[in-house]
Amino acid sequence: MPLVRLSQSAFAFMLVLAVPALAQENPKDPERMAAAIELIEVTGAKKQIELMLDVMKQNVGVGAREAGGGAAGAKAEQAFAAFTAKFSGYRDQMVEEFATLYAERFTAAELKEISVFYRSGTGAKFISAMPELMQQGAQIGQKYGLMAVRELKAMEQKNKP
Repeated sequence: MPLVRLSQSAFAFMLVLAVPALAQENPKDPERMAAAIELIEVTGAKKQIELMLDVMKQNVGVGAREAGGGAAGAKAEQAFAAFTAKFSGYRDQMVEEFATLYAERFTAAELKEISVFYRSGTGAKFISAMPELMQQGAQIGQKYGLMAVRELKAMEQKNKP
C-alpha cells in the first residue's frame, strides 16, 4: 500500500511539472522547444526528479517497516530500487515530453521570461529551497501515512474475532 501511495505521489509530482496543457500555434517550433528545455534546465527539474525518488525511497522503507516489520521494509526498498532504476531510464524522454507540453502552452518569448524569473534572486531562492521543501513535505506526508497505517492496523485488530 505505501508503494502505491508513493507511486501516486510521483505521478502527482510529474503532473506539477506538466501543468502546461493545450496548444498554441506551432508548438514544435525549434525556438520554442529550445526555450522549454532551457526552462527545464534552469529549474533543475532533472535533479528534482532524482531528489523526489530519493525521498520516496526513504519513505517506502519506513512505511513498509511500520506496516510489516523489518523484512517488509527491506523488501519494499529492494522493489523500489528496481523501480527507481527503471524510472530513471525514462528521464530524458520525460524531459522531452515536458518540454513539448511547455512549448504547446507558452511561446518562446514567454518561456524565456519564465527562465529569467528563475534566474532572478527570488526564482533562484525558490529553486534552491525546493529540495528542502520536498523533504519536509515528504515528512509531512510520511507522518500522515503512518497515522493512517496505524489506524488501519488498530481497526483490523478491533475487528478480529
